[in-house]
Amino acid sequence: MLILGVDPGTATTGFGIIRCRKGRIKLIAHGSIKTSKNDGSPKRLNLIYRQTLALLREHKPHVMVIESLFFNTNAKSASAVGQAMGVVKLAAARKGIKVVDYPPLKIKMSLTGNGRASKKEIQEKVKRLLRLKETPRPNHAADALAVAICYWKEREKV
Repeated sequence: MLILGVDPGTATTGFGIIRCRKGRIKLIAHGSIKTSKNDGSPKRLNLIYRQTLALLREHKPHVMVIESLFFNTNAKSASAVGQAMGVVKLAAARKGIKVVDYPPLKIKMSLTGNGRASKKEIQEKVKRLLRLKETPRPNHAADALAVAICYWKEREKV
C-alpha cells in the first residue's frame, strides 16, 4: 500500500510517500511544494493543486493522510492553511483517493507516545522508523512523513 502524507500550508506544503508491505515501511519520495509570497492567493493555491495532482498521477497512492489544523494559531494563518488543505483534498477527490485527517496531537502520540513531543523528537522518530541516515528535509516533508507513518501505525496497530 502506498500512503501519501501531507503537511498543508500556503507557503510550503510538505509531502511524503511511504510503501507499506508485510508490516514494514519504506520511503518512496518526499519534498515540498513551495509558492512565492509575491503571488496572490489564487495563484499559490492553483500551484499547490496542480503539483498535488502531479504527485497523485506519478505515484498513485492508495490513501492521502493530512495533518489537520491546529486551532491555537491565528485566524489568518488558519484560514490560509485551510485553503491549502481544501485544494489538496480536491486533488485527491478528483483522482478518487481516500483522504484521512489526523490532528497534530494524534500524530505525536502515535509516533512517540507523547502528545507534546517536539519537532526534533518527531523528526528523529521518522528517521529511525524509515531507517534513514539523515533527517528528511525540509521540515514540512518530515512532518508529512510523520502523518503517513501515523496512518500506517494505526492500520497495522504497530
